[in-house]
Amino acid sequence: MCTTGFLRLGTDDYLLFKNKDFGRRHFDDRIVLEPDVFGVEGIVTWAGTDPDADVFSGFSIGANSSGLLVCDSNVRTLPDHANYDDLVEIALREGSDVWSGVEAVQEAVAARPYLWGNLVLIDTHDQAAMEVRSHRSAVLPLSRPTARANHHTKLGIHPLNDDTVTTEDRMASAQRRLEEAKSLEDVFALLSSHDQGDTGVCNHALYSTVYSYVLRRRGVKTTLMVGQGRPCETKSRVNLVVPFADTWSPDAVQDFRSAYPSNRVTVS
Repeated sequence: MCTTGFLRLGTDDYLLFKNKDFGRRHFDDRIVLEPDVFGVEGIVTWAGTDPDADVFSGFSIGANSSGLLVCDSNVRTLPDHANYDDLVEIALREGSDVWSGVEAVQEAVAARPYLWGNLVLIDTHDQAAMEVRSHRSAVLPLSRPTARANHHTKLGIHPLNDDTVTTEDRMASAQRRLEEAKSLEDVFALLSSHDQGDTGVCNHALYSTVYSYVLRRRGVKTTLMVGQGRPCETKSRVNLVVPFADTWSPDAVQDFRSAYPSNRVTVS
């Protein structure tokens, strides 16, 4: 379960956000940081209670050096389907902008079935959402700040979705806040919000928010603002400049790794 979305703050200044909701109260991220790609690793076993049984693949949120930002959210988990987090990684590795990322995801979904999910993509000029349902995909070009949660709006809500209780309220709440958002602080307030009580964007109910992320691209610089734990309780959000291209070095990677809030960060 997750709430995601995007906002443009100005010319060449845009951001992508995500609250990661999980099946247990605490989780430690793993990350990938390469000269042209950054990603927080995705996990198939998001509802699992045993950390030793966690199964990672793909990216749940990430960026590339071209300025493309992508993240996802769960809709339905099924056996014998590839992880939708793999599609975020495919978009970032094969795409240089929103539409080349969308094309790469479409090709992947046509080739094999994927777990049901929602993707959000944004670059300097464009933004879009994608809905994935096994072999099917739908693209939603977007013209305004947009939030997404754990159901499909174009492919339709399915009665067997993993969350049929909180997703519509969370998406509506996040969208209302986005319509009025003017600043980074407004986005942080959104991520910490409880407009529906415990089942707000900051989730304390069926699942618990274990990380909040904001990826911001201004000019040629990409910054990650990340907090571990429920964002309404977390005071230790970390701001990290992603060392892409000419700024990438083993020392820069080590500095990023050391500052990232996790006890099991791995970097390649």
